[in-house]
Amino acid sequence: MHSKILKAMVVATLAAAPLAAQAGIFSDTAPGEQKGDWIVRAGLSQVNPKSENLQPVESATLGIPISTLVVDSDISPTFDVTYMFSNHFGVELLAAWPFTHGIDLKPYAGGEQRIGQTDHLPPTLSLVWRPFDDTKTFQPYVGVGVNYTMFFSEEVRGAGSGVDLTLDDSIGPAAVIGTDIALGEDKKWFLNAAVRWMDIDSDASVRVSDVGNFDLGTVEIDPFVYTVGIGRRFGAPAPAPVEAAPPPPPPPPPPAKCADSDGDGVCDTADKCPNTPAGAKVDKVGCPLEQTLKLLFDFDSAELRPESIEELERLVKFMGDVPFATALIEGHTDSKGTEEYNLKLSDRRAKSVFDYLTSRGVDPARLSSIGHGESKPIAPNEIDGKDNPEGRQLNRRVMLIRTDSGM
Repeated sequence: MHSKILKAMVVATLAAAPLAAQAGIFSDTAPGEQKGDWIVRAGLSQVNPKSENLQPVESATLGIPISTLVVDSDISPTFDVTYMFSNHFGVELLAAWPFTHGIDLKPYAGGEQRIGQTDHLPPTLSLVWRPFDDTKTFQPYVGVGVNYTMFFSEEVRGAGSGVDLTLDDSIGPAAVIGTDIALGEDKKWFLNAAVRWMDIDSDASVRVSDVGNFDLGTVEIDPFVYTVGIGRRFGAPAPAPVEAAPPPPPPPPPPAKCADSDGDGVCDTADKCPNTPAGAKVDKVGCPLEQTLKLLFDFDSAELRPESIEELERLVKFMGDVPFATALIEGHTDSKGTEEYNLKLSDRRAKSVFDYLTSRGVDPARLSSIGHGESKPIAPNEIDGKDNPEGRQLNRRVMLIRTDSGM
């Protein structure tokens, strides 16, 4: 008997070895999921063979059927281990303490006679499917696999004393249906109930002392196995969620907006030219890059009138406040008179402004002057052939054009 148990243990170990090598004993490859979990159960199982296991049994003297052979049921501890290689499929290995079955002769004439007994071990390897995840209380499963049954310690008694009985080992298909009923909130422990069917067919023979061996035929046991037990799931819980990194600190608030009375984008505290006209392009100190000067000249004259002094002094101050500024002074006229005359007149007027600024200390190297005459009007001198005084007045102008970048 001990050699048979050792043989069953070797078979079970060989069947489970590939799984253990691949996954690592009781390791969990997917924490928080069924995949990688190990399910271990232990309980009591009843092996219930079918009703008639060998028929007919013939009379040794008459050569006619006289009875059937019946194998009775037995209860023994069993345990099984399932490794879940995916979230819904696993491999289950069933093992047991040896079952002991009585062998009865059941004559057709009536009655029943115990003629012997045998022990057997039914290790079974199955592929099981579990449709639900491990959060459910009820965990049904089904499976199919292969059963290998080993018979040993065969005994004959009573009328058959002195006769040795041999039952060959059996291999055949098997099936299982069962359910686990979870206990507790963590659902690690559970109750189990299962029903199995095994195709167990063994060739039986007897050896009669001093006579010889006789084949009895194939004993078809094909039992249903009913199991109740308790089990536990081994698997790591879902890893704790990784706390998200704290959000980066908010960007510093933008600097407070400074006062900008003329809206030119330069703070009043740095603005060297307050009250710049709206829309004018300015430099870094808020001074226009181009401006029309408010200057007055007598008719047909390049001499500055006294009313122009205020505007000219503003320019002197501007050139002093903005020491990096350089400028071109442009003179323009309307279209009265010849082009040649107007060109010379505009040049003299631009030169008058140049002379005044340099006389007030502005470096001549920072200034230049030019006359354009009537060539660059900014308004029509006539409209529909009629004189346009307003347009002519706009065209008679002197402009200060910045020649530096303003930065």
